[in-house]
Amino acid sequence: MSKTFEIVFLKDNQVFTAELLEEAAPITCEQFWKGIEEPWEQPIHHGGETGPELWCFVKEPSEELPYENSTVFPLGGDILYYHYRQPPTRDGKMVFDIGIYYDKGCSKLKQGWIPGNLFARIVGDPKAWRPVAGRLLMGEKETVRLRRA
Repeated sequence: MSKTFEIVFLKDNQVFTAELLEEAAPITCEQFWKGIEEPWEQPIHHGGETGPELWCFVKEPSEELPYENSTVFPLGGDILYYHYRQPPTRDGKMVFDIGIYYDKGCSKLKQGWIPGNLFARIVGDPKAWRPVAGRLLMGEKETVRLRRA
């Protein structure tokens, strides 16, 4: 049985469950799982250039991640783990975040295509995320808690 985790929107205690894809992305799953050993809270945002995506930062992994099960064309329900170096114009720091897609999207930013490791999938209908996405698009602030199920 695969491991699952919950994405809790703290404002209204709305909970979504996601399943890790351990066979397809074992190292990414292991590092993400370690990162939520204690529940992790972060502001969540709507993607500005990537389409129907919600994203939040995650803890830096304890080891360098390879690209595994990577894509730039996520489907609704896919959760991608992004790890990349910002362009030099933005200090060149490493970024670690997850993108939660509630419909078909793409991983193209101003600086180009950014592949993400497809490591988890939403359990249930990803379109159920649309009300949350709409609130974020209208400027509401929201915090999520990522926790093991």
